[in-house]
Amino acid sequence: MTTFQDLDEFFDDNLRLPVGGKWYIVPAPDAEVGLLCQRLMHASLQAEQGEAVDDPKLNELAEVVLNDDEERDLYQRILGPVWDELRADGVSWPKVQHIGATALVWVAAGKDAAAKIWASGGAGEAPAPNRATRRAAAAAVKSTRSRGSTTTTTRTTASRSRKAAPSRGTTS
Repeated sequence: MTTFQDLDEFFDDNLRLPVGGKWYIVPAPDAEVGLLCQRLMHASLQAEQGEAVDDPKLNELAEVVLNDDEERDLYQRILGPVWDELRADGVSWPKVQHIGATALVWVAAGKDAAAKIWASGGAGEAPAPNRATRRAAAAAVKSTRSRGSTTTTTRTTASRSRKAAPSRGTTS
């Protein structure tokens, strides 16, 4: 019988980000926020590729990145207690935006994709929110592999032997 090691013994579901010599530890959000982040990424990708966002819920979510209040609310939901910590420490809004965009990508696409967003920040200047989200989504898609199918297919030996059968022609 297969037994599994307790997930909490080896799985770190926090995002650790250094800012101004201090480490901020962003806890993993709940499933509701995680799904929201994934929907935002999907809507952003559709918009980036010039496609219409045809899902009414995704249309609503796509508008979140255009509204300053909604953007702050989203970052608060993603960052959790780190939001208050950043404010208390007087971290500038452009840095908070960059931290928020990094955390958004982390939630939707994983740590490797988030690391690319983190490294792309330049001179303390954060791109406009909708642009940041689109870039984050594009980076996440490029760096995230599909899990592929979980079903298996079998090939018959006959079909393989037909492909591998040697030529019947004469050799010289």
